[in-house]
Amino acid sequence: MENEKRAQLEAQYQKEVDNLKEEVVRLTNLLEQALRDKSEKATHIAQPEPMLVNPFIPQNLGANGLSSDFQQAMHFQTAYPTRMSLTINSIEKGSQKGKMLKEEGFEKWTALEERIRAIEGNHLCDLVKAVNMCLVPNVVISKKFRVLEFVKYTGTQCPITHLKAYCNKMVEVVDDEKLLIHFFQDSLNDAALTWYMWLDNTKVKKWKDLVDAFMRQYKFNIDVGPDRSSLQAMEKHSNESIREYTQRWREAAAQVNPSLLEKEMINLFVNTFKAPYFEYLVESSAQHFTDLVVIAERIEQAIGIGKIANPIENNGFGWKKEGH
Repeated sequence: MENEKRAQLEAQYQKEVDNLKEEVVRLTNLLEQALRDKSEKATHIAQPEPMLVNPFIPQNLGANGLSSDFQQAMHFQTAYPTRMSLTINSIEKGSQKGKMLKEEGFEKWTALEERIRAIEGNHLCDLVKAVNMCLVPNVVISKKFRVLEFVKYTGTQCPITHLKAYCNKMVEVVDDEKLLIHFFQDSLNDAALTWYMWLDNTKVKKWKDLVDAFMRQYKFNIDVGPDRSSLQAMEKHSNESIREYTQRWREAAAQVNPSLLEKEMINLFVNTFKAPYFEYLVESSAQHFTDLVVIAERIEQAIGIGKIANPIENNGFGWKKEGH
């Protein structure tokens, strides 16, 4: 179903692109025609008609003592007033027509650009101007600087922990705020990297600006992060070994703030188990977390060989040894 829908969208998009291409060709031809008409009219105006001379008026000295040039001009205006008027009117009409065609073409071109932006998105960057895509312009990177490998932040971990780990990695250039901002993208992945790429470079001028924006975006991870209650509510999955469950539980416990004490960690971990683990672990009186894990693994082995009864659900109650 999704493939069919995607195919329909791609076909619709391709049709829109083809229509836009045809519209571009049509508008281009229209503009070229308007420019050709304007050029031809300008050439026609630039060629003056030969001046007509009255043969009855002397050329050196005109009648009433007027100069010959003045008389010729007067004769041309009086003898051919209609022709001159028609020429001027045709020139004005041609100029107005060319102006109208030009304005119409510009309006259609603008509408075409808006249509393209509506299809491709209004916030697309100009890929040609790479400098506009950089969050921090004019970054100077020394040839001696070695690009580091960072633990990637995906948007689900504690943001404070990530910021501390990043600054510890960048300790050599921790005073260069531009480098801190620029290489912060290398410590991000997935949704967090996308968030970084859409930051407004006019609002991130200092390292503090980036830290504030990062905390605003991912502070919720602190609010919904593991606490003591959530640790105690965890359970071992039926298909999960003691070692796998211990690793998962310790990863969650490491995110609790303030950190757990050894004794508190033991009590919380024991309370996550059900029978028969719980009874044996409580009786063990282990003083160290690693000792508790070793005891839990021994219980797991004993259940596996049938030396310890394993509870089997029977409407929520009942006990049964394996093999019976």
